[in-house]
Amino acid sequence: MEWDAGSIMRIAIGFFFVVFGVGVIFSLFRLGTVFKKLSSILADANTQVIPLLTRVEATLDGVNSELGKVDQITGSVAEIVHTAEVTTTAVHGAIAKPIKKIAGLAAGANAAISSFLSRRRKEA
Repeated sequence: MEWDAGSIMRIAIGFFFVVFGVGVIFSLFRLGTVFKKLSSILADANTQVIPLLTRVEATLDGVNSELGKVDQITGSVAEIVHTAEVTTTAVHGAIAKPIKKIAGLAAGANAAISSFLSRRRKEA
C-alpha cells in the first residue's frame, strides 16, 4: 500500500470527523447538563415566586385600602377648610363693617373736637 497525498488526506479527514463528532457529543452532553440545572432552577423559582406574588397582591390590596382612607380624609379636610373659609368670611363681614363705621365715627368726632378746640383757642 502506497501512501500518496489522497490517502493521507482521507485519513486526516476521517480523523477530523471523529474528533469533531467527539467534540459535538461532549458539547451536547454539557448542554444537556446546563438545561437540567436550568430546569431545576426554574422549578425552584416557580415554587418560591407564586407565594411571593400572593403576598405582594395582599400588600397592594392593603395599600389600596389605606389610600382610599387617605382620600376620604383629604375630602373631609377640604370640606373643613371650605367651612372655615365661609365662617371667616361671614365673621369678617359681621365684625369689620361695624368696626369701620365706629372708626369713622371716632375719626369724625376727633376731627370735630379738634376743630372746636382750635376755634376756641383762636377766640381766646
